[in-house]
Amino acid sequence: MSTKRYLVPLALAFLAVGLAACTLSASTPPPASPTADTAMQTLDANLSNIATQTAAAGGGGEVIPPASATPGSVDTSGAPATTEPPPPPPPPEKTSVPEATPGIPKTYKLEKGEFPFCIARRFDVDVGELLSLNGLNLNSVVSVGYTLKIPQTGHDFDGDSALKKHPTTYEVVSGDTIFSIACKFGDVDPYRIAKINDLEAPYKLKAGEKLDIP
Repeated sequence: MSTKRYLVPLALAFLAVGLAACTLSASTPPPASPTADTAMQTLDANLSNIATQTAAAGGGGEVIPPASATPGSVDTSGAPATTEPPPPPPPPEKTSVPEATPGIPKTYKLEKGEFPFCIARRFDVDVGELLSLNGLNLNSVVSVGYTLKIPQTGHDFDGDSALKKHPTTYEVVSGDTIFSIACKFGDVDPYRIAKINDLEAPYKLKAGEKLDIP
């Protein structure tokens, strides 16, 4: 009887302790593991970086434009920058050939290979009047650049003004000029020879070259 009296209070004590333990376990959550918290923070940071990079790649991020390439420079890829080709040079201006001397001029400057007699033939003026007007005679020697006064009396050259028949073809010899060739034919204008043969100043000629004489 005495033994039963001691067992009942002891059983009640054990029961009270068990109930207290169950209450504490249900109301208090277990402490979080430090290792699990660190792993979650690392995962969140990685996901945030991936989201930022994806937004930039899709146009959400700022795009820095490439620097403008200058002519002759090389871009970041190593390829030469495209440059505009320079404009072609303008064609050289063609030297105009003077027209044949119209009518009978009042003065004429002698060129290389010319002399008073051939000028009298060319303009069909009296050679005696030409020499007298310029204070010359048959023995006078005039130099290149001398300016002759041309008589305006209307008196023709005494004789045939043409020394050689033309039109024809003439083969250039050493020392010839368009002016000396014109004098060989008498009444041919040297500038007409240049024009029909497409010659330009200073009208250089080569020996053996053939010219059309009008």
